[in-house]
Amino acid sequence: MIIIHGDGGGSDAGTISWIRDPASEVSYHYLVGRDGRIYQFVHDHLKAWHAGRSAWDGVRGVNSISIGVSFGNDGTGQEPYRDAQYGHGARLIAGLCSRYRIPCDMIRGHSEVSPGRKTDPWDWFDWAKFYEHFGMWSGGRYDEMANANSP
Repeated sequence: MIIIHGDGGGSDAGTISWIRDPASEVSYHYLVGRDGRIYQFVHDHLKAWHAGRSAWDGVRGVNSISIGVSFGNDGTGQEPYRDAQYGHGARLIAGLCSRYRIPCDMIRGHSEVSPGRKTDPWDWFDWAKFYEHFGMWSGGRYDEMANANSP
């Protein structure tokens, strides 16, 4: 599966520095920078430490079954995700899905695999725009996300 994150960093350079610091004990496979540039930190076949305590469909610890893709964003709700991020990130993820035969319904937000503990990529991540760039209509996926965030 692919887990989409929002990094919560103030800048791409800061996130890159943090990810490269062993003291962070965090890693993503990829970061989609604010300008759409793709950075790879961990080879696809190796485990990255991006999801923490997590579970999906009965599997605990999804780090071992997922690729973590983070999108640069400060996490405050004041910084929108950018078109370049949606475009380049969607192309990256479409390629990963094709290469590793990952079904599109296995693209999930961090909040979905770590509910109650994590909220990223946050409500302002535009799943419909992501799927448009991905070359798909979001259909039920978008409706599912909207319903999950409803009281």
